[in-house]
Amino acid sequence: MTRVELHERWQKRMQDFETSDLTGTQWCTAQGIPLCQFRYWRRKLRHNSPDTNRWMTVGLDHSTQQEPLFIYVGSAKVEVHTGFDPDLFADVVRVLRAL
Repeated sequence: MTRVELHERWQKRMQDFETSDLTGTQWCTAQGIPLCQFRYWRRKLRHNSPDTNRWMTVGLDHSTQQEPLFIYVGSAKVEVHTGFDPDLFADVVRVLRAL
């Protein structure tokens, strides 16, 4: 199973839990899932939720030579220069977030 598939599986599990009206312990017992694994994924998915990962607008002055912008996504470092391809950049960020 790939990381993306595992992430999607746990997102669905968390959605199922949220609609179950059970405590975490009760839900894990019913699903046969270790409570420590449930807690790990709940924390991980909350940390990576859209509410905590917000985009911000960055304005660039194209009239002068700009220093590169360094963006860190997890352990990856992305160097962005003036004139970058926004579509390619969006694709790179999506791939890095899925790792």
